Amino acid sequence: MTTSVCARGVVIVLMSMAASLSQAGPGTRLADGELLPAPVFDAHDQVAGASDWALSGVTAASLRNVAEILPSRRIATSATPSRLKPMRGHFDVRYDFAGGQFGIADFARRTDTTGLLVLKGDQIVFEGYYQGADPQDQFISFSAGKSVVSTLVGLAIADGKIASVDDPVIKYLPEVRGSAYEAARIRDVLQMASGTSYTEEYTDADSDIARFAMVMARNQGGSYDFARSFKAVRPPGQTFYYASMDTEVIGALVARATDKSLSEYMSERLWKPLGAEAPARWILDQPGSAGREMAAGGLLMTLRDYGRFGRLFANEGRVGERALLPTAWVTEATRPQAAFVDYGHLQPEYGLGYGYFWWCLPGPHHRFTAQGIHGQFVMVDPVEKLVVVKLSSWPEAWDESKESETYALFDAVSRATRGMRP
Repeated sequence: MTTSVCARGVVIVLMSMAASLSQAGPGTRLADGELLPAPVFDAHDQVAGASDWALSGVTAASLRNVAEILPSRRIATSATPSRLKPMRGHFDVRYDFAGGQFGIADFARRTDTTGLLVLKGDQIVFEGYYQGADPQDQFISFSAGKSVVSTLVGLAIADGKIASVDDPVIKYLPEVRGSAYEAARIRDVLQMASGTSYTEEYTDADSDIARFAMVMARNQGGSYDFARSFKAVRPPGQTFYYASMDTEVIGALVARATDKSLSEYMSERLWKPLGAEAPARWILDQPGSAGREMAAGGLLMTLRDYGRFGRLFANEGRVGERALLPTAWVTEATRPQAAFVDYGHLQPEYGLGYGYFWWCLPGPHHRFTAQGIHGQFVMVDPVEKLVVVKLSSWPEAWDESKESETYALFDAVSRATRGMRP
């Protein structure tokens, strides 16, 4: 009884103290002149800010931590990943380049590699991480993600959501009237031949790609409106000009046709059936449900899941024995479909061709690659069932010498694994 009374007394005293200490309204703050300056905080993790991570402030840490820099949407996967057989032992190749002979360790150092994966069928032949990366990291795709967007178009056609690549864009996006996309077909846009006046020159600070980067950095939406704001400078379907806004428009078209966000549709029709081992993410132009996915190159994926995506195309659209993507789409999307995108016709002294957001490599075996700035590659040899994923942190947006050296390694790996069972 005494204890109970004492306890009640303590409660009453504490309540009285709380009442006497309560304050209404805001507290009193130091004036600007009274507030002593503090050192600028730096976590020393080399992750850049939203305004400079992609073009001018590239670091390996930034490119595997983009989810800390910009908002993103989760792409769920299945509970059971498709199996990749672990490495069996040491693997190395020698390749010739610029008068020298080099191995994989040299290649990783010389070309700013962050992740390198060699798949032969389901077998991991080689897997390496560099510059602090590890298997759990989600690496930014940049434009290598355009090949994923193309794949979503193929799936939407298979689902009956899009009738044909020969449909006009305006059939699905009537608000493009007046822009370059009013007269363009889906096929034209997939071939980077929309005719848009948008410019993408990474060495020009006044180019429209720099303005698009600022739209994304502001995180206030507007990426699609920016893409569809450009008038035509030439008729569609006649001339190749690499324009990331073409992919932004195709991304909006897929979302409209399927009535789903790109992330939801990708999860449902690609990521879960593919057996990806980790959820992916897609960066957004603003936080929350109003945010649009950056179709032009904003996917975040693990190294092995880039490999699984490439394997889908090495296997002609199959996952194991199950058809996920029509074989006819795989063939059509990864080969030039017009003279102006044929091998050697894209630009002077450049031997590649272009499919539907895939780069087509000259030579035997109908090889092709997804490709993104700062050195992102998903290279596929469907005859050899070979996939080579090379992720990088090139300081410049593009480096022709490092591109050529990457293809030299691909050639060497193709030769070295030719007799290996997939």
